[in-house]
Amino acid sequence: MNPRKKQILDVAHRLFIEKGFQSTSIQDILDGAQIAKGTFYNHFASKNACLMAILDQVKEEASFLRQQLSLGKPKNDPEIFIQQVLLRLKMNREQSLIALYESVFFSKDEELKSYMRLQHIDELNWTARRIVELFGKDAKRYSIDYAVIFFGIIQQSMHIRMLRFKKDFDLEETVRFALKQLQVLSDHQNEKVPFFPSNWLNEIEKNNISYSKDDLKEKIINQLDIIVSYFKTENKSEGKINYLDFLLSEFQSESPREFLIESVLHSTENIFTDSVYEEDINKICDLVKEFLEFEDRSY
Repeated sequence: MNPRKKQILDVAHRLFIEKGFQSTSIQDILDGAQIAKGTFYNHFASKNACLMAILDQVKEEASFLRQQLSLGKPKNDPEIFIQQVLLRLKMNREQSLIALYESVFFSKDEELKSYMRLQHIDELNWTARRIVELFGKDAKRYSIDYAVIFFGIIQQSMHIRMLRFKKDFDLEETVRFALKQLQVLSDHQNEKVPFFPSNWLNEIEKNNISYSKDDLKEKIINQLDIIVSYFKTENKSEGKINYLDFLLSEFQSESPREFLIESVLHSTENIFTDSVYEEDINKICDLVKEFLEFEDRSY
């Protein structure tokens, strides 16, 4: 990530936690990062965009790390699922994201509230997919029900324990308890119609999607940045990383050259076929294709 952009995000994140999102002004961020207003707007269109970039960064990092946890492991291994859930819960706690989420939900900003709904939907959908992988295809019709119940148990258990003990507690124990209760429910599930149809969240997502080509570009940059940084840190796939480096540099430029991106895209997909990173790369390539097909050709 661009060092100056990272500096802005780090300062903004700290201020949003210390002062609250609503009480933090762009001027506060400028003063904290010791930058000019133009520098801020070179990277973010608004304070909202800055907050969304922070949350996107956490989301993409969590997604990538979850993939790493599952590499070479059976999809129905409950231990992997437990660690994947814990990873995101711990990130939320360590980066004080719950306070940010709450400030958005209680605000009157419809743009941010719509964004947070999509984040919530994405996490529920991920959980529903993983539950099907754990319990088998018969669980699919109840997968959204199970995802809602799973997180309901975790959230309420955390709340009640905090009321009782007023201190931190073992997150892993709570997640294991929730999964155990879900397994009991699944084992005794009858043929009643599910409360939430399995495609219910997808329909909500369609109604909430409202993003620009700039938003899509930012999402691609975030995902590429995470995986490129990981490869460089771990000294992995040194030859293949050139393709990702090229895509990242193009999308970081003011005017990405779409004809060059399109020419490299197919090779990028092919070179990672049958590798342990194929799923991650395919997700990025799908976003790039969406970018290239976007109706707004403003670049």
